[in-house]
Amino acid sequence: MTAGGVRSLTTVRHSLTAHNTAGVITGRLDEPLSAEGHDAVRRFVTAHGVLSADVVLSSPARRAIHTATLLTGLPERDIAIDARCHERDYGVLQGLDREQVAAFATRITYVDAGGVRHSVDPPGGETLTQLRERARYFRHAVLALPARSVLVVSHGSFLQQVHGVLFRRTTMDTLACHVRNLQVDRFTLTADGEPSHHQTHAGLDTGLIW
Repeated sequence: MTAGGVRSLTTVRHSLTAHNTAGVITGRLDEPLSAEGHDAVRRFVTAHGVLSADVVLSSPARRAIHTATLLTGLPERDIAIDARCHERDYGVLQGLDREQVAAFATRITYVDAGGVRHSVDPPGGETLTQLRERARYFRHAVLALPARSVLVVSHGSFLQQVHGVLFRRTTMDTLACHVRNLQVDRFTLTADGEPSHHQTHAGLDTGLIW
């Protein structure tokens, strides 16, 4: 039995923004959903119905909060804003496209996983180790909640690490598993062992992976 009684954890990456389709690193910038992003959530709800849980948590970012309200049909006041599930802070790389990021190549350590180069230590940002530890802490905090089901609307890099912690994957194996916009994953939790997992929506294919 999990500490707080949580049996079901559903994670959702926010829907599309203009940065997502343009290949720009957003990080902690408060980029809103694009019109395409709004439409994608509405199509999801039409096809699958609204999502529900005893507790709905969202990152403080507008793109996550708006995705949460559209997906659940709840007013914003009923969404619990949790800064612990904010996106990774990419420091000086935030707001830059691929060509602009390349100018910082000599100042950043990269690792290759899943066909993507991942920054270990973006200047002025959150290191990969710090991100992993935040994901571990968040998992612990969620499992301690007095609820049976929890829905978390967050971001790609952060949810990638949360999934890695849940599956007990190494950091490198975790980095190879991309989380798409509007990807919906449901985990059934137990006191020991790996959780069962069902991906209820594979997410949107933008053709771009950072």
